[in-house]
Amino acid sequence: MKNVLLLGDSIRMMYQPRVKALLKGRANVYGPAENGRWSDYTLNSLRFWLPQMPDPDVVTVNCGFWDIGDNYDEGTSYTPIEEYERDMGRMVRVLRQLVSPELKIVFVLTTPWLAGPNERVENYNAALRRVAEQYDLPVVDLYTPFVDKMDSMIGPDKIHLTPEGADLAAKLVAEGIEAYLD
Repeated sequence: MKNVLLLGDSIRMMYQPRVKALLKGRANVYGPAENGRWSDYTLNSLRFWLPQMPDPDVVTVNCGFWDIGDNYDEGTSYTPIEEYERDMGRMVRVLRQLVSPELKIVFVLTTPWLAGPNERVENYNAALRRVAEQYDLPVVDLYTPFVDKMDSMIGPDKIHLTPEGADLAAKLVAEGIEAYLD
């Protein structure tokens, strides 16, 4: 059975138990007990998290919300898009350095915000797609399937998923992983 590590923020934490259930008997699905927050937080935390977990065969990475957020109402994202793109490229290189040069990595796009700066989300998702293309990585799109159904997929806090949204995210992420399970 393959080991699948899910990395990311609270959105990842919401769909992780459902991905585990969907892949039961085919993959050992796990992730850090804590929120991965920003891309650079996740990147830095790899050195602490990885030694405490089984060696992964597949890793999914879903970082973006914290990077995109305007935490101090400055009219800009917390992490400039150039740094986000750099960090996500480093994520690939560091994961492959720490685990295996052949490690299978799947990027997961950020979901839309119900009342948020979705143009900003789209720009960061485009940056993530550029990194994925550079490293020939697959991308799971959690933006497009949600954007027209945000009222039923995104909860009252305008960020986190409803149970229906978590189910759809889990289904899409599990499908993105399945190609690497055989």
